[in-house]
Order: sequence, then C-alpha cells, then structure tokens
Amino acid sequence: MEEVGKKKKHDWKRTAFIVGMCIVPILHFLVFYLYVNFDSVMMAFRYLEDGELVWGMKNFKVFFQEFVGPVSEFRPALKNTIIFFCTSLFVVMPLTLMIAYFLYKKIAGYKFYRVMFFLPNILSAVVMTIVYARLVGRGSPIANMFDAPAGLLATDRYWLGMSYPMLAIVVYTIWTGFGTNLILMSGAMNRIPEEVLEAARLDGVGMVRELVQIILPMVWPTLTTLIVFTFVGIFTASGPILLFTKGQYDTLTISYWILSVVMNPAGDVRYASAVGLVFTIVALPIVLFVKWGMEKLQAATEY
Repeated sequence: MEEVGKKKKHDWKRTAFIVGMCIVPILHFLVFYLYVNFDSVMMAFRYLEDGELVWGMKNFKVFFQEFVGPVSEFRPALKNTIIFFCTSLFVVMPLTLMIAYFLYKKIAGYKFYRVMFFLPNILSAVVMTIVYARLVGRGSPIANMFDAPAGLLATDRYWLGMSYPMLAIVVYTIWTGFGTNLILMSGAMNRIPEEVLEAARLDGVGMVRELVQIILPMVWPTLTTLIVFTFVGIFTASGPILLFTKGQYDTLTISYWILSVVMNPAGDVRYASAVGLVFTIVALPIVLFVKWGMEKLQAATEY
C-alpha cells in the first residue's frame, strides 16, 4: 500500500509538471494566434457608419473598386509582391540548391564561403541594410557608375544608385535570402548515404549527373517542403521595404501596405483586415494545388 501511494504521488507530480510546462504555450496559441486571427477575420466584416460599427461587406466592395479603378495602389503593390515571390522561387531556391551542393562537396575554401553565405543572417538586418545602402547609395561608386554616364542627377529616386530602386532591393534579397533554406538543404544532403555516392563515382558519374540524378531525388522531400512554404507566403513576400524605402519610389508591397495601415493611428485596420483576408482566400487554393502537385510528382518519381 505504501508503494502504491508513493507511485500515485509520483504520477501526480509528473502530471502537474507536464501541465505546467504545456499551459504557457497553449495559452500563447489561444491568445496570440487563435484569438488574434479570429478577431482579424471578424474585423474584416465591420465598418464605421454614422459613427457606429456595423456588419457588412463594404470593406470588400471598397477594395475591389480600388483594385480595378483607374488609379490603384494595390496593382503596383501586387506586382512588386509577385516580383519578390518569383525571386525567392526561381532565383534564390535554385541558387540555394547549387550552393548547398558545392558546400556539400567541400570545394576549396568551402568554410569561407559557408561563413560568407550565412553572414547576412547572423548580422542585424538594420546593420546589413545600412551597409548595403552605403555600397549602392547616393554618392557611392556604384551610384556614380549608373548615374554619371547617363548624366542623371542624384535625386531621391536614384538614392540606391539605380534607375529602379526595386532592382537594388531584389539584389539585396538575393544576397541575404539563403539562410535557413541553405541550412535545411545542406542537412538533407548530409543525410545521403556515402555508399550511394561512392558507387556512382565508381560508375564514372560526374558532378552534373550526380546532382541531377542522385542528389536532387534524395533531397526532393526537403525541396518540395521549401517550395510549398514559399507558396504559403506568395502574397506576403516582401523585401526590407521598411528599412530601405518605406514603400516610396514604387516599391510598395501588399504586406508593407497592411503594416503601414496598422501602424498609422488614423489607419482603418478593419479595411486592412479585409484586404488581408481577400489575399488569404486567393492564396489558399494555390497552396493546396501546389502541395498536391508536389506530392504527385514525388510519388511519380519514387515509382
């Protein structure tokens, strides 16, 4: 009986410890995720009329009218957002795969290259943007190289040293865009059995065939996960607009527009919620379709 009592007391302490450890993340999820997102959805269907909050679809009607209107800030913002998304998907992702492969092969100086590729993610984003702005900003050698031959004045539009500030920000996102994806891709490659690559080398397989026919199929689950995650952020893709231009010089994106409305004391957060909900509804079927397509492609490859 005494042993049974001790066991029950031990089980009670163990249960109390587990509950105590879980209650904080559960409350965090309920308050800062579930409640916040539910409240955001509800706000999208409310608007002010004669000083009172009423329910209706007015926010959505205003958005669609502004989107299709002759002068719309949403169409350029959508275009810039798609530019950042395509940069991540079609430029950063393939480069991440190539860089991870060369680091995996331990080419000469690979430790130095590994530090250089991870450095932008180690340093503060504010520091990196200041350094980059000084490299390509007004009065820098790069700015003079772009502006001087054409006889252009160093006006505010050319503060990044280029005729199109979006181009300078896209280059920055490529430079600093490897980070986590490179870690995940390198980890997937390091899990490949060495015996497989050794057998390929004995058969005379070169680096190109090794990457395409061996490495790529074996890291395909990781790659497809990264692709799906990229599509999840299709309408929230944005470079460091806040740190560089604050949406000026035709660099506005959808996510920064929503942020600027929320941070503005006079901004209509209910309208911003409606805009965010519209793009979420549009993105959901796209993500589900891409996920389904990646799974089908993976199954066909394995077969």
